[in-house]
Amino acid sequence: MILPGEKAPSHRHSQGALRFITNGNGAYTIVEGERIFMEEGDFLITPGNLWHGHEHVGEGPMIWMDCLDIPMVYSMGGTFFEPYPDQLERPRLPDNFLAGRYQGGMTRPIQDRYASVAPLSSYKWNRTLDAIEGLSHFDPDPFDGYAVEYINPSNGETANASIASWMQKLPKGFHSKAHRHTHATIYHVFRGSGYSIINGEKFDWSKGDYFVIPNWAWHEHVAAEDSFLFSCSDLPIMEKFGLEQSQEFVQYTGHQEVTGEFKPKTA
Repeated sequence: MILPGEKAPSHRHSQGALRFITNGNGAYTIVEGERIFMEEGDFLITPGNLWHGHEHVGEGPMIWMDCLDIPMVYSMGGTFFEPYPDQLERPRLPDNFLAGRYQGGMTRPIQDRYASVAPLSSYKWNRTLDAIEGLSHFDPDPFDGYAVEYINPSNGETANASIASWMQKLPKGFHSKAHRHTHATIYHVFRGSGYSIINGEKFDWSKGDYFVIPNWAWHEHVAAEDSFLFSCSDLPIMEKFGLEQSQEFVQYTGHQEVTGEFKPKTA
């Protein structure tokens, strides 16, 4: 949370970070000299070793979800941190400058033909909502409903190289099939309410809640109303090391049992 008038001095670190804005407006993050004003539902990334800081010039508290790959980087002995020499970095680019380069949707500026770590720093909520609503004309995914993944538009991979980030809509009455997978997932309930069954135990959730699906835990979701869930996971790490596998219930009887063949994820 950042309050009006507060500043978070600029710094950089070897860990990658992402932000999902849950409440408020009027604050900005500055990344490599670009001020990015944040609104509810926006998704932002700060890949490792990029200068970034925050300031709140609006009114009321502003809250967001932070997710970093600290455990992985720390366990590999690669943790570095450096404060910016002059507290908060000064703007060198127009506000929200890079976002304008991708207003054409699925087109790529020729300058980004060769991959960049952060060609797009901010993913606006209205564009994400448009993408999800476009999917609503089709059948939902049986496990995840209508889900989209935030990607790096210059290479088509995850927006953050080590953390996958999704936004998904579970329409009212949707009951997903049960499955489990190697990667672990952290969920934030942006809108709506419902419950999830995790390893046979029911967990109710509603707007503002967080819940976790541990790795290799059976789980299914049920939406009491149209619900939007933001999630992040270590899926890219599992895939890079060839460890990602998934398994589904062929038939779910209310007990923790599997009837069917184990189906590993294929590349």
